[in-house]
Amino acid sequence: MSRLAALPRHRALARVALPFLLVLAALLASCGMIPPEPETTQAKEVFNLYIIVLVMGFIVFAGVEGFILYSIVRYRRRDDRLPTQVHGNNTIEVVWTAIPTVIVLALFVLSMITLSSIDARAAHPGVTIEVDAFQWQWTFHYLDGDSNPNNDVSITGTPASPAVMTLPVGEPIRLILRSSDVIHAFYVPHFLVKRDVIPVGEGRTPNELEFTVTSAGTYAGQCAEFCGDLHSQMTFSVHAVSAADFDAWYAAARAKVASKPPAPSAAPSGLVLKVTASGIAYDLHQLTVPAGQAFSIEFTNKDKLPHNIGIYQGKTELFRGDVVNGPGSATYNVPALQAGQYTFICDYHPIAAMTGKLTVK
Repeated sequence: MSRLAALPRHRALARVALPFLLVLAALLASCGMIPPEPETTQAKEVFNLYIIVLVMGFIVFAGVEGFILYSIVRYRRRDDRLPTQVHGNNTIEVVWTAIPTVIVLALFVLSMITLSSIDARAAHPGVTIEVDAFQWQWTFHYLDGDSNPNNDVSITGTPASPAVMTLPVGEPIRLILRSSDVIHAFYVPHFLVKRDVIPVGEGRTPNELEFTVTSAGTYAGQCAEFCGDLHSQMTFSVHAVSAADFDAWYAAARAKVASKPPAPSAAPSGLVLKVTASGIAYDLHQLTVPAGQAFSIEFTNKDKLPHNIGIYQGKTELFRGDVVNGPGSATYNVPALQAGQYTFICDYHPIAAMTGKLTVK
């Protein structure tokens, strides 16, 4: 077939293939790359910046790939003759230098504007919460300026029962982020911002994050920094409600804290077991008590992490001791159990070092 006869067929093929490739590239570029629906005022700005970057990236991709495809078709080899050799083109070189420079400068300016908005702080946030991250859950401690911190609402999750942060819609929320052990990361996909949670020591201030939720709903969150064995279970959720519903929830939570009676010092039977947690491990892994007789456990937590003791038969929870945010101690009064084998475990660190066998006979 002659070169002239083949030319129309190749042009027809290029006209069909080029739009198809561009559509395919657009689908591949967008599939799985569009972030979740933004649910805070700051997230909306991040979302808009992301879309701008994505559109610019697609335009550059389409332009580069388009010129590559054009060059393949237009300058494909037809014989052994060398094509005309071109040495430099000042106009083209200026253009391909200027265009990326303008794009980068534009993205830099837009990024700085967005970052400045995200880092802005309200003079008087509606709610301030200390977020304490630990292996492998979260504690949300609501600060309300009360002189008695014992009346503050504090929520600590477990891997089996993740913590829930309840927030009002339309009010600035300030989070003070601290870690009790290793580096974690506070991340809610619908908020489109991830913030590291680092151990706070001498000369180091905690990271903060401020946002305003725009829509009521429940949003999943997680630790986004690999932090150990149960990293995948270090999840939480944000429950955003109206301001009135939040006030009602908070009042009920405060009343529950204030009305909680002190634990009795010992079980009626007088049988007392002593268990200590240190280095994320129990000092005892075998306990024995008589059947049909209530008993007490004097639990001492020497770690700067929350621990407790829960008693299970298989997967059935029979008793859960209150969390001890260490260092500290508590006395658990356990009701009488029938004869058999049970497991006692820290609900906050369900690992082998914090698991033991309870024999009732």
